[in-house]
Amino acid sequence: MASSHRYTPAFPSDHTLYWKVEYFIAKFYATSDDASKNEEWVDYFLPDATVIIGDKMAKGTEEIRRLRQGMWEQVETRRHRLEKVFPASFGTGDSEEDVIEYMLHGSLGLVMKNGEQQTVSWAGRAVLKEVDGNPFDPSLIKG
Repeated sequence: MASSHRYTPAFPSDHTLYWKVEYFIAKFYATSDDASKNEEWVDYFLPDATVIIGDKMAKGTEEIRRLRQGMWEQVETRRHRLEKVFPASFGTGDSEEDVIEYMLHGSLGLVMKNGEQQTVSWAGRAVLKEVDGNPFDPSLIKG
């Protein structure tokens, strides 16, 4: 069952929750919903990251920045609600090349600048990498 806090999703009961992942996800989506935090949102991504949202793709910091700015052109407010996260480990666990990927599921409420309201279901994929002790930078997020 998802948390009552819209940015804190439910994880599988057999998953040893790594608090940094939960913290990262909650902070990322709270930042995502704040139109004034474009640069903070961009800073979540490594310089060579690829971001795919719908039919739009951006690779690298400058393209990601333009993608983010475009996300708000017709949108007045957005509110993500995360429901569940599905982690999966790949590799043997003894290499820095090993990754944990996360599939995320939730809904998004939008109020457009013309006043129209929409709610859409969404799913996304994230591959997270801890950089310099910071609680994760996404090296790839698709949604």
